[in-house]
Amino acid sequence: MNFSWWTFALQAANFLILIWLLQRFLFKPVKAIVARRKEEIDHALTEASAEKQSAERLKQELEASKSAISAERQKMLDDARAMLSAERQRIIEEARREAEKVHDQALKHLEEERTGAGDKLYQRSVELATNLAERMLREIAVGSIEQPFLGRVIDYLDRMPPEERARLLPRNGASNLMVTTAHPLDAHAQSDWREQIGQRLGASLGVTFDTDPTLIAGTVLTFPHAILNFNWRDSLALALKEIHGNDHPR
Repeated sequence: MNFSWWTFALQAANFLILIWLLQRFLFKPVKAIVARRKEEIDHALTEASAEKQSAERLKQELEASKSAISAERQKMLDDARAMLSAERQRIIEEARREAEKVHDQALKHLEEERTGAGDKLYQRSVELATNLAERMLREIAVGSIEQPFLGRVIDYLDRMPPEERARLLPRNGASNLMVTTAHPLDAHAQSDWREQIGQRLGASLGVTFDTDPTLIAGTVLTFPHAILNFNWRDSLALALKEIHGNDHPR
């Protein structure tokens, strides 16, 4: 077989032309298509990655929202429990205060009733004691019992300052004195009273006598501008008044 360089050159030229044609009209468009498809695939992959990241963020946001909702729900439950506990405590405290108030009012009412009953009993006891003392004094009172009161009158007049004693009588010096006793005084006793009183208030003083059984014992000296009491009736009344005016032991 003979080798022909001419034929070899033509076949090489045809091969090169084919290669050029393939490069120009096949490989280049295919390469462009492949590059474009790669870009599209890369773009799609990028979008998919972005969507995946977005989905991941959305998932995280949903998880966070779920956690926040759960935390809010728990907080609302805790607040509701705390509110119910506080309201329950308030109701219990209010009920306790109301019970204490009712208890204190009841104790106060009982104390007032006890005090009132004690006061009434005390006053009644004082009145009975006073009445008993008055009755006993009336039973033992006799005419001679008035004489010791003369000593009290004389002692009182002796201890009076001169200016006070002068105010018992009018300035003109003429005056009358009424001596009232629980029992009548005999002539000797009346003379003794006139003499003793006259020595302190002046001999010109006119002294008259009267009786008042309600005095029980003692006397009342009635001057024109003053009255001096030295009798058991007024002493008992004053003692009763002082007893009622002072606090007594409960």
